Amino acid sequence: MIKLFKKQIKALPERNKKDIVGKGTGMRAIKATDIEHIEDRTHKGKGWNLDWLWGGLFIIFFIISKPYKGIGEFIIFLFFGGATAFGFLYHYIAPKKYFIANRQAGKLRVPISIKKPEVWVDFKDGFAFEKTAYLDDFYTSLFFQTNPRVKPGAIFGLTDFAREDYWNFLVWYMDKNRPLPPGTAFDPYRQRDFERRKAEGFPKPLYPSSIPTPEATPEQQTEREQFWKDEDYMATKRESHFSLNPLDKHYKSISGREIDEDSFDDE
Repeated sequence: MIKLFKKQIKALPERNKKDIVGKGTGMRAIKATDIEHIEDRTHKGKGWNLDWLWGGLFIIFFIISKPYKGIGEFIIFLFFGGATAFGFLYHYIAPKKYFIANRQAGKLRVPISIKKPEVWVDFKDGFAFEKTAYLDDFYTSLFFQTNPRVKPGAIFGLTDFAREDYWNFLVWYMDKNRPLPPGTAFDPYRQRDFERRKAEGFPKPLYPSSIPTPEATPEQQTEREQFWKDEDYMATKRESHFSLNPLDKHYKSISGREIDEDSFDDE
């Protein structure tokens, strides 16, 4: 089953009920301002448990191959032992990889190695979808994909956990015409963000919301409501997420044909 998400704020993101930057938050965010939200996507394995796994495999290969018995055994040991050692070391030497959401530019940086050329895509030109796959167990991940007509095109993972919550946060953050999302990490930047929107004449929201997105203070709220109010841009019932059966006529469009979000049928 594939679930498609429109660019809409459906609920207050749980992640914003605490600071979203730093250790102990359960998030990978390393920076959050009124301009950029940056997450460290560098491969880090799974900590010491993975270290013990690779170490155990290395010992098993050593016992099985018995490299001290002859040249054939030594070659086998080098092959499997080298692969095992690389797996052990990789999450210490993996190249840095960052996901960046630029609120001001309305762009997302594809999380690829910093050694490769940067790839940026427009948030407005893509959509999110949730897909479940079976490996050794069932895994559900949230992806972002640009329409096939958009160049450069891209498809990449956003998160494996709290998927709808993550999407609510990202849509809210990327709507630069709304106040910054809740969360103490954004507090130092709220006034500057308010002044920017004020200088621009408080333009209308880019994406609908099912909940109010208030300003930081009652005074700011009153000033902004002279231009637009939350209730004027609330999401309709149709503006929600959609589930697709793999046999649905729209399923193939995720793999290559153009996606038209407004053509989806309600659940």
